[in-house]
Amino acid sequence: MSIPMVNTSLSPIEGYPKLACHMGTYPECAIYRRFSSLNSRNLLYLQSELTHLEHKLHRLEAADLGSAEGNRSNYSKDWYWLNNSTFEGNSEQLETVHAIRSKLKEYNDIVIQQSIISHLEDPNRHSLRSLQDWLERLNMGNLALIGKDRDTWGASDEPLSHNMDLLAIRSDGGTDTFSKWFSQKFIHWFHHIFWHRMKKADDVESGISSYDHKNLQKLTSHITTIVASSLPILAIVVLYYVSAMNARLGLMALFTVVFAASLSFFTNTTRGGIFIATSTFAAVQVVFIATNNGMSSANT
Repeated sequence: MSIPMVNTSLSPIEGYPKLACHMGTYPECAIYRRFSSLNSRNLLYLQSELTHLEHKLHRLEAADLGSAEGNRSNYSKDWYWLNNSTFEGNSEQLETVHAIRSKLKEYNDIVIQQSIISHLEDPNRHSLRSLQDWLERLNMGNLALIGKDRDTWGASDEPLSHNMDLLAIRSDGGTDTFSKWFSQKFIHWFHHIFWHRMKKADDVESGISSYDHKNLQKLTSHITTIVASSLPILAIVVLYYVSAMNARLGLMALFTVVFAASLSFFTNTTRGGIFIATSTFAAVQVVFIATNNGMSSANT
């Protein structure tokens, strides 16, 4: 029997193969159902099974403890006798223990898996809209899925909802607000307004252009470093050239607020860290004002 040769250089066929290829090429579009309700229901069923087994074990333990037959009264006191209860023809308690052990492993594994899944982020608006747009375009997804899962990602003309029950395998933004805004909104706007004239599409067929996630992280890191080093210097320079004390105090308050807001926007620092850094920044300004004021009084 001859097997027809398949040309692997051809583009993937419409449907799951083409969608999988797209998600593999653009990981931020790897968006799937979370199945929160089904996962919870599965855990509830397992919990119920274990509860029934637990009650059954308690009943068997009490019955064996009060029995004068063989070594049944020793089952709850010595594992040896319980483990060899099969030879006495009374292995129901041992079988229940083994059933609980197997069911507990299944339950604990699923609890751990559910904990990991619950920590996966929801897809961001831009990535989900991009996937919806790709699925609907004729030269891309072309609405090829016809099964009951065809509406998993919604439609581009429908409002996004938290009830969509989706998760993203990888987020294309950083952990801080600035990185997320830069990679999800600014780059999209910048490319649409200016850079589309300079940057060629990665996929000629679909016209999709992408930016390397690591390069965006480096760029946002450089911008954050420049802001972090410039803000204290700017504060000192401005305070140096302002001589009126009331104006200095007002500017100090302004720079302190800007510094705290910058920490919140450009970093993922905790609230405690923001309080400590802001207090330190304010103390530096106070020391500078006091020292500079003292020097001005001495010169006068």
